[in-house]
Amino acid sequence: MLLKTGSALLAVATSGLALANAPATTAPFAGRWSQSSQGKELVLVPRIKLQPNFGVGAGTSLGGSVGYGSMTRTAIVTEPVPMDVARSMTLVIGQDGRFDWTITRRHAESGGCTRTTVQHKQGNVQLEPGQLLFAISGGTESWRSSCGKQGSGTIAAATERYAMTFQGQKLLLASGPSRWTFSRG
Repeated sequence: MLLKTGSALLAVATSGLALANAPATTAPFAGRWSQSSQGKELVLVPRIKLQPNFGVGAGTSLGGSVGYGSMTRTAIVTEPVPMDVARSMTLVIGQDGRFDWTITRRHAESGGCTRTTVQHKQGNVQLEPGQLLFAISGGTESWRSSCGKQGSGTIAAATERYAMTFQGQKLLLASGPSRWTFSRG
């Protein structure tokens, strides 16, 4: 009968295609996941550096090693530095694919102070073959130093993609050098 009616055959093929392309459910990942670790991570820190002063022309009197006419200038730059970081994360994924991800990091800073940074991201997560895709709709970031300084800001919409391994009560997320093992509960 399918051979005689091309429209019926087309209807069967179309419904099979729709099922094959339906987004995979995040239901097996729904719930609360926790992670805690300590180790070396790259942290952006401000540094004072002497840099070449490209504004000095030929024949200019240098007038010493610093100041007007010097071949160098002082600049504050932000660069990644490996530091010991204590990290804890809580990831809550809903049955509908919405997520709330709280990340807390602690590390030393100059003057014997400790900086604590807390990020709170929210959005939707999608399951792709071997990956979780986090579509971040926004969030907040705040930091506080044990020496009294503090600050805060917003997290812009972005997409983060992680290779994923899921085994019962463990969820491993990996991206570049970062590898985090979450436990359910």
